[in-house]
Amino acid sequence: MATRDYPADGITVHWDSDLCIHSRVCASTLPTVFHPGERPWITPDAVSADELAATIDACPSGALRYTRTQAVSVADLEGADVVVDTADVEAPPVTVTATPNGPLEVIGQITVLRADGTVARETKRTYLCRCGHSANKPFCDGSHSREHFVDDGLGGAPRS
Repeated sequence: MATRDYPADGITVHWDSDLCIHSRVCASTLPTVFHPGERPWITPDAVSADELAATIDACPSGALRYTRTQAVSVADLEGADVVVDTADVEAPPVTVTATPNGPLEVIGQITVLRADGTVARETKRTYLCRCGHSANKPFCDGSHSREHFVDDGLGGAPRS
């Protein structure tokens, strides 16, 4: 797994090249931050941590992730009622959608395990190969486009 970290004020961007399907959502949303073809290709200080997090949350493959690094001082919390109780919080449902001519989109808190039981990925969104050509199975690597995979995702006969 080839991962890189790009630290900035209040946030560190994590990029996993093995998961990237090169959809260019990041570059088209924040061209001042994401520069495919340049090195470094991510310049996270160009926008606020909140703007960056919103764009990363839209990454379709999960190749981009982030960690908030903004420190909170005890003085900031004085007088505040801070209670965290997750006992009654239900996990959101997992949704699996067959995308037309593409992968299975899986959204929700999921853990993907390898055949030996080790964790391949824990994420809130991932794309699983449906065409059979990915070099990064079970994850999609965009091969469906190159291989001209055709399936409407509706369970019907493939379109010609």
